[in-house]
Amino acid sequence: MIISLHIKNIALIQELNLELKKGLNILSGETGAGKSIIIDSLNFVLGDRADRSLIRFGEKEARVEVVFDSINQEARKALAEYGIENDDDVIVINRMMNEDRSECRINGRIVNLSTLRAVVGQLVDVHSQNEHQSLLKTSTQLNILDSFSSKIAEIKEDYHATLQMYYKIQAKLEQYSTAEERSRTIDLLTYQINEIEKNMPDEGEEEALINGRKRYYNFQKIYDALNGAYEKLYGGGYESALNLISKANMELESIEDCDNTLSDICDRLESAKIEIEDIAYSLKDKLSENIENIDIDYIEKRLENIRLLKKKYGNSIEEIAAFLNNAKEKADMLINAENSLVQLNKEIDIVSQKLIAQAKLLHEERQKGAAILSKSILAHLNDLGMKNTVFEINLDFPDTDEGILNNLTLNGADKVEFLLSPNKGEPVKPLAKIASGGEMARFMLSLKNVIADIDNIGTLVFDEIDSGISGKIASEVAKKLYNIAKNRQVIAVTHLPQLAAMADYNFLIEKQEIGEKTLTKLKLLNENETYEELMRLAGASSGSQTGLSHAKELKRQATEYKCSL
Repeated sequence: MIISLHIKNIALIQELNLELKKGLNILSGETGAGKSIIIDSLNFVLGDRADRSLIRFGEKEARVEVVFDSINQEARKALAEYGIENDDDVIVINRMMNEDRSECRINGRIVNLSTLRAVVGQLVDVHSQNEHQSLLKTSTQLNILDSFSSKIAEIKEDYHATLQMYYKIQAKLEQYSTAEERSRTIDLLTYQINEIEKNMPDEGEEEALINGRKRYYNFQKIYDALNGAYEKLYGGGYESALNLISKANMELESIEDCDNTLSDICDRLESAKIEIEDIAYSLKDKLSENIENIDIDYIEKRLENIRLLKKKYGNSIEEIAAFLNNAKEKADMLINAENSLVQLNKEIDIVSQKLIAQAKLLHEERQKGAAILSKSILAHLNDLGMKNTVFEINLDFPDTDEGILNNLTLNGADKVEFLLSPNKGEPVKPLAKIASGGEMARFMLSLKNVIADIDNIGTLVFDEIDSGISGKIASEVAKKLYNIAKNRQVIAVTHLPQLAAMADYNFLIEKQEIGEKTLTKLKLLNENETYEELMRLAGASSGSQTGLSHAKELKRQATEYKCSL
């Protein structure tokens, strides 16, 4: 649930802190005091589009922070999925906007709007007269219907396992295609296999070819360097390295009798002389090689064949080898397709019949649940003054087994849609086409009362849910609002005394002029202040004893109702 909401520089709000608790939290105040601004601020921090016109006049930046605690398992899973840390079941969401950008953070980490909405969607549901997008989606309606049945989850689990098996077999069958297509594929694979095996280089061959090409095109440069090295080591007469080492050795040998520690150095010089002489002979052998011994035409042709192999079958010899193995496996599979197809077709027939039976079972359970859900919602709508309302749950299900297989989704083959006719004589329409915000609000309130024990969202927010109602219906709306708030947090904006009297906590929103500025302020009301606000909402003048008695009576009736539950 929401434990605090902090708003800064939104419209008339310079800075506002709202501390909230579990139960029914009612916000009221004069028209224009800023009740809708609080809901707009909450919507903003929960992921609504950044409307920069909301930034307070004269300010460059607006911020809203909301803090949740006691989060549910679904929210924990969403946080884990997006890698957001959460050690103490508290979520802090910050959202900022200025003229250039907006930024949102969850527990200090910057996230995009889709991540923000995925997390808060598990925590809070905001309902205003024109904002019922979630309820208007047929996917949401199907989930609501399914949550109403205790058997659906178990049937779905079995159905999902069968559907996964069906898709796996179907994928294998699609690999075989038709006999004509298989024949063409086998011909292509055979050509590719032959081409690769004919031109595939041996290990190290490509490197040797490249080196041979380099030697051919740099032969003179190589010859000059080899000859220069040979001359310096051996063929340079008195100045050759071999001759200089010999002289150095002779110098040391002449004093060996004077210093017996020099024998080791002399031995090493002799070894160096032998090694240089061997290197010189190797260089001479290399000098004897002829450019005509390099078949450059063969080298170029062979390298071109390898290049074409890489272009067609892989960027490296390893990738070409992997392509060859896959081609051989696929060719073998297609050549022996007939036996495999017979077995796979038997398997998919069995799985298809099982899927069809499970989809029908899902449909039957939904039909049962739809009848009970419709009846329950109509009873609540009747209490709320919508006696002539017709509500239906349309379950569109294919007539044939083939139709079922062609329309399978993760939820079976049903297409679910809620249909409503709020006025006598009018045909039922999808919820999205119901024009009246008040009618939609009452429908939603009825639905929430029916599924209160199933819905796991901890906070519900209602903005102007009492639009267009009064008297006895207002009392019924207040009761149903409290029914939802018994085991969760409800935040509601109202202008009706009946709803305000039912509150566990009353908050007054006021517009104040301070100097040259107009500001929106909010405060938690005590008992006497609550009576004053109930009187104002009922139209009684301040100090009216009759008005005060009426306010106390409303509060007494509300308390009596709460105690009766």
